[in-house]
Amino acid sequence: GFRALFTNRRRRLATSGMSAPPEGAAPPEGAEPFHVPEGATSIEIKREFSTLKVVPKADEAGDKNFPPHLHAAVELFCFAKRPDCARRCAERVNAYLEILRAGPDGKGTNGMGQAAVCWECGHVGLPRNRERCAEGADAQCGGCGGDAQTNMVKVAQPDGTVVPWIEEAPPPPKKE
Repeated sequence: GFRALFTNRRRRLATSGMSAPPEGAAPPEGAEPFHVPEGATSIEIKREFSTLKVVPKADEAGDKNFPPHLHAAVELFCFAKRPDCARRCAERVNAYLEILRAGPDGKGTNGMGQAAVCWECGHVGLPRNRERCAEGADAQCGGCGGDAQTNMVKVAQPDGTVVPWIEEAPPPPKKE
């Protein structure tokens, strides 16, 4: 789960000894300037990602490598060379933040509750087994369906008020 991802990230950072140059700085003498590879994409990671807290399971509490929020989760996926997971996580969080900004309409956004993050696929959203999660069961990912590597996500305002995760309702099943 996240421990394997963080162990690899930490090892690479500790052995690289490198830090990023200031933005716009000329490359060091003899070095080639960096060019973004063709086909490369970027994802927007807003400051609000750090307000979406990842809730550790009992055996993860106190682990200094545990990602405390979804900003750290996206970074973890990137360092672990899992860009698809980072992109999926960021897209899901950005969609949630957009619903909050626009205000839920009560029609297309009727999925509400506590979200979970999946370390296998990067999905963030309402678990498939929402009712059982309230009873203490591990969250079953709303994306891939796995439950071995998930953690709940807590969204709280600065005053401690908990905000529900809101997402668009899935389209109704197609009739044949």
